[in-house]
Amino acid sequence: MELSWPEIKMVAGYLADSRHHDAGFLLWRAGATYSALDIVRAVASCRSAGLHEAAEAILINVAERTDRQAVLNAAAALGDAGRHEDVAFILSAATRTTE
Repeated sequence: MELSWPEIKMVAGYLADSRHHDAGFLLWRAGATYSALDIVRAVASCRSAGLHEAAEAILINVAERTDRQAVLNAAAALGDAGRHEDVAFILSAATRTTE
């Protein structure tokens, strides 16, 4: 599952080519629209590829969703996948967005 997000190669390529806006759009879309399981897949792929800032960008965009249940679902799916640091990150980011 580690590199199972199809867009990981595209994101890595955009970042390597300094196309940060294009990479950012894909990361925003992942965080803003993906299902909980797809978020786990995308974050795990980014982390496995060494793209930690990309993974955190996805998590920040998840945390900013107005659908708070979707945020909790993503956090639960990350926890089920053993990604406890990502759970802590998403919950911390979600707390900051509600203050």
